[in-house]
Amino acid sequence: MNISKLLTGLGAFQIQEKPAQTAQVQKAGQSGDISTSIQDNISTDSIAVAAIWRKVAGQVDVRAATPTEIITLSSALFKAGAISYDDYVDLSFQPEINLDSGGETTSFSHDRKDYIALWQDKEQKVIRSGGNRGQIEDTHRIQAILKYVDSLK
Repeated sequence: MNISKLLTGLGAFQIQEKPAQTAQVQKAGQSGDISTSIQDNISTDSIAVAAIWRKVAGQVDVRAATPTEIITLSSALFKAGAISYDDYVDLSFQPEINLDSGGETTSFSHDRKDYIALWQDKEQKVIRSGGNRGQIEDTHRIQAILKYVDSLK
């Protein structure tokens, strides 16, 4: 096709999507109008949730979890490819279990905690301490992962 004809609109052309797709775009013949018809497929749409998300949601209550349970959750999600390596590291690092961590918490404290609230507190500390955008986004992303797991229960 000559590009000048395409740019000036000369020559009739028609683009049709595959029947399974929802949109068709056509250039009308003489009037030059472009019409778009969209089929309503709301009744056939569905959201698929990977089995790993449901599995970990059934095993761990992120609102009352131990550090070991959060490590197990992050490991399962990472091995399944559901979260990134950085998210895996952020979720897996538990100061209570790691002896070389700073004095954030008591060593070997295996009490159940609300990890969503914990990460909200971490976000506030990052903001108050003047953390950069990346650090704030990291805390948001971890909260989103934990909230998603919590929503599947």
